[in-house]
Amino acid sequence: MALFKETLQNIAREERMRYVDGSAATTRDLKIIDPTGKNMHTDGRLIFVGVEANDYSLMAGNLGLNPYDISVGFGPDTRAARAFSEKVVARLKQHWTLKEVPKNSGAFPDSGCAQGTAAPPNNSFKPKPLRGSA
Repeated sequence: MALFKETLQNIAREERMRYVDGSAATTRDLKIIDPTGKNMHTDGRLIFVGVEANDYSLMAGNLGLNPYDISVGFGPDTRAARAFSEKVVARLKQHWTLKEVPKNSGAFPDSGCAQGTAAPPNNSFKPKPLRGSA
């Protein structure tokens, strides 16, 4: 996970973009709402990072996936974003096996992931109600 974050940090620096890491804050928030779904990674293995420019960005995370399965999304669908995504994909392929998620689909845990135990798709979680709410 450290190499993945370092790779995105290097891409952000080289492309003069902003690297954002919301992993710790999201983990803290998840611990408060105490989700019941699988692969919520409140044990510190959550990844929630991004690389942002003014006109396009990428976001990556493993919430609902195996610890070492990371979904990466790019947007919006513009020429600049597509060119950026091609650069990033080529860079990530140097270290990892990538699988394209079909359009209008979601990312699901990889049953062949050697680093984690596959879980059924996590399309929702049920947080504890906030105090004072109905």
